[in-house]
Amino acid sequence: MQSLLDDVIKAGTANQPPPLTSVLRQCIVLANQLQAPLLRTWAEQELKGYANPKDVPEYRVVNVGALGTFAGIGGLRYQARPIPTSLLKPEHRWAATVHKLTEPVSAYESLSGNGVLIYEWPADMIAYYQSKLLDGCVLMTAWQQVPKSVFAGVLDTIRTRVLTMAIDIKNDSEKGGLDLNHIKQNSPEAEKVQQTVLHNVYGNVYVAAGNQVINTQNIEIGNWEDLRNALADAGIDDADLGELRSTLQHDKKMESDGLKNWIRRNAGKVFDHGLQVGASVGTTILTQLIKRHLGLPPG
Repeated sequence: MQSLLDDVIKAGTANQPPPLTSVLRQCIVLANQLQAPLLRTWAEQELKGYANPKDVPEYRVVNVGALGTFAGIGGLRYQARPIPTSLLKPEHRWAATVHKLTEPVSAYESLSGNGVLIYEWPADMIAYYQSKLLDGCVLMTAWQQVPKSVFAGVLDTIRTRVLTMAIDIKNDSEKGGLDLNHIKQNSPEAEKVQQTVLHNVYGNVYVAAGNQVINTQNIEIGNWEDLRNALADAGIDDADLGELRSTLQHDKKMESDGLKNWIRRNAGKVFDHGLQVGASVGTTILTQLIKRHLGLPPG
């Protein structure tokens, strides 16, 4: 075990590091030996890519505007004209402010040279804004362009997170006399490793819920629509959401009877990726989402 940790640390400090795909596969083996499923989940997502853009970590969220090609009467044409976010509906402004990188790390490692990568707007969005952005002109196509240098930064962030995680696990084991070769599932030692993984790899926009992680980065503090959408995705229906909104107008503390009772009644309704979770995990998920909305620390 110590040898594998040392290999991961060595890979993170080498002048000519091995491919990141190789390091992430080492993390999968390490996760199995350390009884740390959160590490395996993260490593597999980085290797396979993220199926849902909502699940990407914050280091894969790039601030980038949008450009469009417009055609007007008499052959008038505007190439690569910036699209102001103020002209878009609030729920569409992401398309001119950020882009979430979902591809596997292998796609980024294969890039070379300078230049940009182009991410086209969905056809339905182009059709919707075709005549809404520029008087007398029609939007022909729109896109976001991400410099290739950004992807090098993403890869470097992943390497650094793996390195700091491995160093912290090694230091903790040496200070606490922990035998990393004999960690039992669901033991205090395994929980300690999980927390180290959560802190170093996932970052401060994730909280633990059993062997799952909750991404709270899509919830802006105080924004009801963000909270509503997150809870709706988790399986909470409109009636219960309406009750929560009413409760939040009066109760701003997690220890209030109103919020505690609402969470207790709805914990068993929570779904994760279409599968119902237990009441204990459901309680954690609802609590952390509401805390994010209220601007409270996750602990």
